[in-house]
Amino acid sequence: MASRKWHQHKYIKYGYLLLAIPVFFLVRYYYFNDPEVAKGEGIFPRCFFHMATGLHCPGCGSQRATHDLLHLRLWQALKHNVMIVIVAVVLLAKAYAIISKKYFPKYHYNLGHTTWFTIALVVLVFLYWVLRNIPVFPFTELAP
Repeated sequence: MASRKWHQHKYIKYGYLLLAIPVFFLVRYYYFNDPEVAKGEGIFPRCFFHMATGLHCPGCGSQRATHDLLHLRLWQALKHNVMIVIVAVVLLAKAYAIISKKYFPKYHYNLGHTTWFTIALVVLVFLYWVLRNIPVFPFTELAP
């Protein structure tokens, strides 16, 4: 028992299942309830940064974009928050890397494990944060 690695332990496998249960219900809630109609009611909180400063944070519009992505309305999701669509693609790539490592041990390339990718993602988030708050035409399209 002591020679087993932590990720091979049988209880860790059940941990993924326990994580999947609340994620399922959260996705279901976002699918059936529109945050744009809720206006801060239910579990859809308003953005504290936007209420305090009047500026948009990188996450403003992400709840509406998530709802639109679940309904496969990509254009509407991009209008609400471009960054959440990028994050969704990164998460899908990460899930693919984990699955491919498990079932195809000869080849897996995880882009998220490179230093330059992490730095580029952080720079992209901060750049998006600044650009969406500039009140000039091309940048006003980034605001939700």
